[in-house]
Amino acid sequence: MTRYYCSGFDTNNAFGHGLGDMFLNELKDTKSIVYIPGGVDKLQKVRERYLPTFTEHFKNVGIEFETSIIVNPDMTQDEAKKAIREASFVMLMGGDPFKQKELCEKLDILEELKKYDGVMLGFSAGAMLMSRHIIITPCSEEYPNFHIENGLDLDGISIYPHNNTSLEEYPDTLVVGDETYHKADLIKVAGEYGEYYLLQDNFREAGLTDISIIKSTNGNLELYTENEGKIWIVKSDDIILSNKVELNNQRKI
Repeated sequence: MTRYYCSGFDTNNAFGHGLGDMFLNELKDTKSIVYIPGGVDKLQKVRERYLPTFTEHFKNVGIEFETSIIVNPDMTQDEAKKAIREASFVMLMGGDPFKQKELCEKLDILEELKKYDGVMLGFSAGAMLMSRHIIITPCSEEYPNFHIENGLDLDGISIYPHNNTSLEEYPDTLVVGDETYHKADLIKVAGEYGEYYLLQDNFREAGLTDISIIKSTNGNLELYTENEGKIWIVKSDDIILSNKVELNNQRKI
Protein backbone atom coordinates (compact mmCIF):
# COMPACT_ATOMS: atom_id res chain seq x y z
CA MET A 1 0.00 0.00 0.00
CA THR A 2 1.14 3.53 -0.73
CA ARG A 3 -0.02 6.69 1.01
CA TYR A 4 0.82 10.33 0.40
CA TYR A 5 0.55 13.13 2.97
CA CYS A 6 0.47 16.57 1.35
CA SER A 7 -0.24 20.14 2.35
CA GLY A 8 -1.21 21.18 -1.19
CA PHE A 9 0.05 21.22 -4.76
CA ASP A 10 1.38 23.41 -7.51
CA THR A 11 -2.02 24.56 -8.76
CA ASN A 12 -0.73 24.83 -12.33
CA ASN A 13 0.95 21.43 -12.44
CA ALA A 14 -0.13 19.32 -9.48
CA PHE A 15 1.41 16.00 -10.50
CA GLY A 16 3.97 17.05 -13.08
CA HIS A 17 7.07 17.20 -10.89
CA GLY A 18 7.46 13.44 -10.61
CA LEU A 19 4.43 12.67 -8.48
CA GLY A 20 2.43 11.46 -11.47
CA ASP A 21 5.19 9.07 -12.49
CA MET A 22 5.04 7.49 -9.05
CA PHE A 23 1.25 7.13 -9.30
CA LEU A 24 1.62 5.37 -12.65
CA ASN A 25 4.04 2.87 -11.13
CA GLU A 26 1.87 2.22 -8.09
CA LEU A 27 -1.65 2.01 -9.49
CA LYS A 28 -2.94 -1.54 -10.00
CA ASP A 29 -5.60 -0.23 -12.41
CA THR A 30 -7.51 2.96 -13.21
CA LYS A 31 -11.08 1.74 -12.75
CA SER A 32 -12.16 4.29 -10.15
CA ILE A 33 -11.07 7.18 -7.98
CA VAL A 34 -12.93 8.04 -4.79
CA TYR A 35 -12.90 11.61 -3.47
CA ILE A 36 -13.73 12.22 0.20
CA PRO A 37 -14.62 15.89 0.86
CA GLY A 38 -13.34 17.80 3.85
CA GLY A 39 -16.86 18.09 5.21
CA VAL A 40 -20.40 18.13 3.83
CA ASP A 41 -20.14 21.89 3.23
CA LYS A 42 -17.31 21.22 0.73
CA LEU A 43 -19.38 18.92 -1.50
CA GLN A 44 -20.37 21.57 -4.02
CA LYS A 45 -16.79 22.84 -4.30
CA VAL A 46 -15.55 19.29 -4.88
CA ARG A 47 -18.17 18.67 -7.60
CA GLU A 48 -17.78 21.98 -9.40
CA ARG A 49 -14.10 22.76 -8.93
CA TYR A 50 -11.90 20.02 -7.56
CA LEU A 51 -13.19 17.04 -9.52
CA PRO A 52 -12.72 18.63 -12.97
CA THR A 53 -9.41 20.20 -11.93
CA PHE A 54 -7.91 16.98 -10.59
CA THR A 55 -9.30 15.03 -13.55
CA GLU A 56 -7.28 17.34 -15.80
CA HIS A 57 -4.15 17.08 -13.62
CA PHE A 58 -4.34 13.28 -13.73
CA LYS A 59 -4.92 13.33 -17.49
CA ASN A 60 -1.83 15.50 -17.96
CA VAL A 61 0.35 12.70 -16.52
CA GLY A 62 -1.37 9.93 -18.44
CA ILE A 63 -3.94 8.77 -15.87
CA GLU A 64 -7.65 8.61 -16.75
CA PHE A 65 -9.99 6.88 -14.30
CA GLU A 66 -13.06 5.16 -15.73
CA THR A 67 -15.24 6.31 -12.83
CA SER A 68 -15.04 9.18 -10.33
CA ILE A 69 -17.03 8.87 -7.10
CA ILE A 70 -17.57 11.60 -4.52
CA VAL A 71 -18.42 10.25 -1.08
CA ASN A 72 -21.50 12.09 0.19
CA PRO A 73 -24.10 11.77 2.97
CA ASP A 74 -26.80 10.62 0.54
CA MET A 75 -24.93 7.34 0.01
CA THR A 76 -25.79 4.32 2.09
CA GLN A 77 -23.08 2.91 4.31
CA ASP A 78 -22.85 -0.14 2.06
CA GLU A 79 -22.44 2.04 -1.05
CA ALA A 80 -19.68 4.10 0.56
CA LYS A 81 -17.83 1.03 1.83
CA LYS A 82 -18.06 -0.67 -1.55
CA ALA A 83 -16.73 2.42 -3.32
CA ILE A 84 -13.63 2.51 -1.11
CA ARG A 85 -13.11 -1.23 -1.17
CA GLU A 86 -13.09 -1.27 -4.99
CA ALA A 87 -11.24 2.05 -5.54
CA SER A 88 -8.04 2.27 -7.55
CA PHE A 89 -7.17 5.58 -5.84
CA VAL A 90 -8.62 7.27 -2.75
CA MET A 91 -8.17 11.01 -2.23
CA LEU A 92 -9.03 12.66 1.09
CA MET A 93 -9.52 16.30 0.30
CA GLY A 94 -9.05 19.66 1.99
CA GLY A 95 -11.49 21.44 4.27
CA ASP A 96 -12.09 20.73 7.96
CA PRO A 97 -10.56 17.46 9.24
CA PHE A 98 -13.10 17.18 12.06
CA LYS A 99 -16.05 17.59 9.68
CA GLN A 100 -14.40 15.12 7.32
CA LYS A 101 -14.11 12.66 10.18
CA GLU A 102 -17.80 13.20 11.03
CA LEU A 103 -18.79 12.40 7.44
CA CYS A 104 -16.70 9.23 7.52
CA GLU A 105 -18.21 8.22 10.86
CA LYS A 106 -21.75 8.78 9.54
CA LEU A 107 -21.00 6.47 6.62
CA ASP A 108 -19.06 4.04 8.84
CA ILE A 109 -16.04 4.05 6.50
CA LEU A 110 -13.17 4.78 8.90
CA GLU A 111 -12.33 1.08 9.18
CA GLU A 112 -12.54 0.68 5.40
CA LEU A 113 -9.99 3.47 5.02
CA LYS A 114 -7.71 1.78 7.54
CA LYS A 115 -7.93 -1.50 5.62
CA TYR A 116 -7.57 0.04 2.15
CA ASP A 117 -4.46 -1.32 0.44
CA GLY A 118 -4.31 0.75 -2.76
CA VAL A 119 -2.98 4.24 -3.47
CA MET A 120 -4.25 6.87 -1.05
CA LEU A 121 -3.50 10.58 -0.96
CA GLY A 122 -4.57 13.13 1.61
CA PHE A 123 -3.98 16.84 1.33
CA SER A 124 -4.56 19.50 3.95
CA ALA A 125 -7.50 18.24 6.06
CA GLY A 126 -7.26 14.83 4.40
CA ALA A 127 -3.64 14.38 5.42
CA MET A 128 -4.56 15.44 8.95
CA LEU A 129 -7.29 12.80 9.12
CA MET A 130 -4.81 10.16 7.93
CA SER A 131 -2.49 11.14 10.80
CA ARG A 132 -2.13 9.62 14.26
CA HIS A 133 -3.45 12.87 15.73
CA ILE A 134 -5.45 15.65 14.11
CA ILE A 135 -3.65 18.70 15.44
CA ILE A 136 -4.97 22.25 15.56
CA THR A 137 -3.22 24.88 17.67
CA PRO A 138 -4.75 28.29 18.52
CA CYS A 139 -4.42 29.97 15.13
CA SER A 140 -7.58 31.84 14.15
CA GLU A 141 -11.04 33.01 15.18
CA GLU A 142 -12.36 29.63 14.05
CA TYR A 143 -9.78 27.79 16.17
CA PRO A 144 -8.91 29.95 19.21
CA ASN A 145 -7.92 26.90 21.32
CA PHE A 146 -5.98 23.67 21.02
CA HIS A 147 -8.13 21.04 19.32
CA ILE A 148 -6.59 17.58 19.07
CA GLU A 149 -8.36 14.34 18.24
CA ASN A 150 -7.36 10.88 17.15
CA GLY A 151 -6.97 10.45 13.41
CA LEU A 152 -6.84 7.25 11.39
CA ASP A 153 -3.22 6.63 12.48
CA LEU A 154 -2.36 4.89 9.22
CA ASP A 155 1.43 5.18 9.51
CA GLY A 156 2.16 6.31 13.05
CA ILE A 157 2.88 9.90 11.98
CA SER A 158 1.05 13.22 12.29
CA ILE A 159 1.23 16.26 10.05
CA TYR A 160 0.18 19.89 10.30
CA PRO A 161 -0.20 21.56 6.87
CA HIS A 162 0.25 25.09 5.48
CA ASN A 163 3.28 26.05 7.55
CA ASN A 164 4.48 28.21 4.70
CA THR A 165 7.79 29.95 5.22
CA SER A 166 10.96 30.32 3.17
CA LEU A 167 13.04 30.92 6.31
CA GLU A 168 15.74 28.44 7.35
CA GLU A 169 14.80 28.86 11.02
CA TYR A 170 11.17 28.44 12.06
CA PRO A 171 9.97 31.84 13.34
CA ASP A 172 8.45 32.43 16.76
CA THR A 173 5.26 33.54 14.98
CA LEU A 174 4.22 32.59 11.45
CA VAL A 175 1.29 34.29 9.72
CA VAL A 176 -0.23 32.37 6.80
CA GLY A 177 -3.36 33.98 5.37
CA ASP A 178 -5.86 34.38 8.20
CA GLU A 179 -4.08 31.90 10.46
CA THR A 180 -1.20 32.51 12.86
CA TYR A 181 1.00 29.70 14.13
CA HIS A 182 3.04 30.12 17.31
CA LYS A 183 6.23 28.13 17.66
CA ALA A 184 5.70 27.70 21.41
CA ASP A 185 2.23 26.19 20.82
CA LEU A 186 3.54 23.74 18.21
CA ILE A 187 6.32 22.61 20.55
CA LYS A 188 3.85 22.25 23.42
CA VAL A 189 1.83 19.75 21.37
CA ALA A 190 4.96 17.72 20.60
CA GLY A 191 5.78 17.55 24.29
CA GLU A 192 2.40 15.98 25.02
CA TYR A 193 1.62 13.96 21.89
CA GLY A 194 5.02 13.21 20.37
CA GLU A 195 6.95 14.47 17.36
CA TYR A 196 5.11 15.43 14.18
CA TYR A 197 5.73 17.06 10.80
CA LEU A 198 4.93 20.48 9.37
CA LEU A 199 4.25 20.48 5.63
CA GLN A 200 3.91 23.37 3.23
CA ASP A 201 2.45 24.57 -0.05
CA ASN A 202 4.26 27.87 -0.06
CA PHE A 203 3.51 30.13 -3.03
CA ARG A 204 6.32 32.57 -3.75
CA GLU A 205 6.11 35.82 -5.69
CA ALA A 206 8.32 34.35 -8.40
CA GLY A 207 5.38 32.10 -9.33
CA LEU A 208 6.91 28.96 -7.85
CA THR A 209 5.19 26.77 -5.26
CA ASP A 210 7.32 25.11 -2.59
CA ILE A 211 5.77 21.71 -1.91
CA SER A 212 6.53 19.06 0.71
CA ILE A 213 5.20 15.49 0.66
CA ILE A 214 5.59 12.45 2.90
CA LYS A 215 5.14 9.10 1.18
CA SER A 216 4.62 5.85 3.05
CA THR A 217 5.06 2.51 1.31
CA ASN A 218 4.26 -0.40 3.60
CA GLY A 219 5.41 1.70 6.55
CA ASN A 220 8.63 2.94 4.95
CA LEU A 221 8.67 6.74 4.91
CA GLU A 222 10.12 8.84 2.12
CA LEU A 223 10.23 12.63 2.22
CA TYR A 224 9.95 14.62 -1.02
CA THR A 225 10.10 18.29 -1.84
CA GLU A 226 9.42 20.36 -4.93
CA ASN A 227 11.30 23.60 -5.61
CA GLU A 228 12.39 24.96 -2.18
CA GLY A 229 9.87 22.91 -0.21
CA LYS A 230 10.59 22.31 3.46
CA ILE A 231 9.52 19.61 5.91
CA TRP A 232 9.86 20.61 9.54
CA ILE A 233 9.94 18.22 12.49
CA VAL A 234 8.37 19.47 15.70
CA LYS A 235 10.12 18.12 18.77
CA SER A 236 9.45 18.72 22.44
CA ASP A 237 12.14 21.39 22.57
CA ASP A 238 12.51 22.81 19.05
CA ILE A 239 11.36 22.83 15.42
CA ILE A 240 14.02 21.74 12.96
CA LEU A 241 14.27 21.08 9.25
CA SER A 242 14.07 17.42 8.25
CA ASN A 243 17.37 17.59 6.34
CA LYS A 244 19.12 18.22 9.64
CA VAL A 245 18.09 14.85 11.10
CA GLU A 246 18.53 11.28 9.90
CA LEU A 247 15.45 9.82 8.20
CA ASN A 248 14.63 6.75 6.12
CA ASN A 249 14.75 8.47 2.75
CA GLN A 250 14.75 12.03 1.58
CA ARG A 251 14.99 13.43 -1.94
CA LYS A 252 13.65 16.13 -4.20
CA ILE A 253 11.19 15.55 -7.00
